[in-house]
Amino acid sequence: MTTQRKIFLFILLGLGLLSCLYALLLWKSGPREVQQEAGIPITADSLFSAYSLNEKKANQLFLDKIVLVTGIISSVSKNQDGKTVVLLQTSDPMFGISCSMEQESIALKEGNTVSMKGICTGFLTDVVLIRCSLQQSKH
Repeated sequence: MTTQRKIFLFILLGLGLLSCLYALLLWKSGPREVQQEAGIPITADSLFSAYSLNEKKANQLFLDKIVLVTGIISSVSKNQDGKTVVLLQTSDPMFGISCSMEQESIALKEGNTVSMKGICTGFLTDVVLIRCSLQQSKH
């Protein structure tokens, strides 16, 4: 076996070992406990504006972070997995903050002001939050 081949196999083995170690660390850490972490407090309108004006900068501030967003419910629906999705109003009449709920909540009615905590996954046409939970509701 040539020296180049030995070096190549050694590097390949090292990369495989690092990949396995990384996967093990992710598996051991488990899912994030959204309820246990403090969220970044922000209004629905401010969060949407941040993404509308500069998505790259907004991603640096909010992507994969827990956000505590407050806003008015514009609609409540179900997604393809049967989970409740709450859309919070923004200054844009077409788009808002889409909150996919972790659990059902009976206090979710259009027009109510709520605070939701969830993980920000970025911007499509709405800003998307997953694993959300209701923190506060005002009728």
